[in-house]
Amino acid sequence: MKIVHLIWSLNTGGSEAMLVDIVNRQARSERVAVIIGNDEVDRNLIGSIDGNVGVVSIGRPPGSRNPWYGLKLHASLKRLKPDVLHAHHQSFIGLIRHLSVPKAVTIHTTRIVLSNSARNYDRVFCISSAVREDLNRRYPWLGCTIVHNGIDFSAVAQKTAYGSARFRIVQVSRLDSDSKGQDVLLRALQLLIRRCGDIPASVDFIGEGKSRDGLAALAEELGVSARCRFLGACPRAYLYGHLRDYDLLVQPSRYEGFGLAVVEAMAARLPVLVSDVEGPMEIIDGGRYGYFFRAGDAEDCADKILRVMEHSRSREMPWEMNRNRNYARDRFDIELTAGHYLREYRDLVRKGSSGRRGGFPSVF
Repeated sequence: MKIVHLIWSLNTGGSEAMLVDIVNRQARSERVAVIIGNDEVDRNLIGSIDGNVGVVSIGRPPGSRNPWYGLKLHASLKRLKPDVLHAHHQSFIGLIRHLSVPKAVTIHTTRIVLSNSARNYDRVFCISSAVREDLNRRYPWLGCTIVHNGIDFSAVAQKTAYGSARFRIVQVSRLDSDSKGQDVLLRALQLLIRRCGDIPASVDFIGEGKSRDGLAALAEELGVSARCRFLGACPRAYLYGHLRDYDLLVQPSRYEGFGLAVVEAMAARLPVLVSDVEGPMEIIDGGRYGYFFRAGDAEDCADKILRVMEHSRSREMPWEMNRNRNYARDRFDIELTAGHYLREYRDLVRKGSSGRRGGFPSVF
């Protein structure tokens, strides 16, 4: 089976990194290629793609409407002759809707606005029950299939010691306070310092995004800049090797379809504290395998951080973190994700495309 994945950019985001893991595993048994639409490419991520996976860069400047790039995309697809197309953004349908090949798309977050042209996909995947419920409520005609995100658990170094004198908190995501809520964590840090004086807590933010300057300014305003660092985007290998150096991952999102960093922290046997929204709560099974606080509530976030700090010195902590890791591995390992997609592709190929319209454009 020949599979072509379509993605606009290949930067250091969670969905992009996961796609690399998926194609590397699918290439063990299938012929796989990735087409990157835009000229936004992280060389480290590209370098981690298996040599058996074909990589095509269209080189489109983001937002360009130059038809040349659409023609280049179609020329690549004609050469690759895929049995199934898997898009990772619904907007690709405008370029591929007339192709006589089964087409699928993965929706990676809640609150996404879909166009009516999304009906032209033969199958719509979503990464969590939270995303499916959100889509079914707004687009009941869509009929989504859940395929959970996953990571390579074997690649993540595990934490072995707890209750250190310094309490290091990490937050991993795109720096976008409107959705990811990093400002809530900064305010919670200020509250911790006010309540407990010289509490030995600090926060590292890993990621880039539009809110970086605003968050740095907020840290100065709150008087916590000496207790937090903005480390920028880190290669995944570095992240997987150093998550275990921290004592807690906090994911303070205002909304989130899944939360891959939460799974990565659980793989590192790290306690996780998430806001009580959508995907993250699904990952921790409603609180059985992690801590949670009220979304947007810095005071509740500070309370829960203190609770984790106190509990981290308990004898139960190593056993609980091992249990949490095993739970997450049994549900969110990348082998499960890649295998599930392959089963769905085979079913699509067997049934054929419901929207066949006569093959590639006549320009070829």
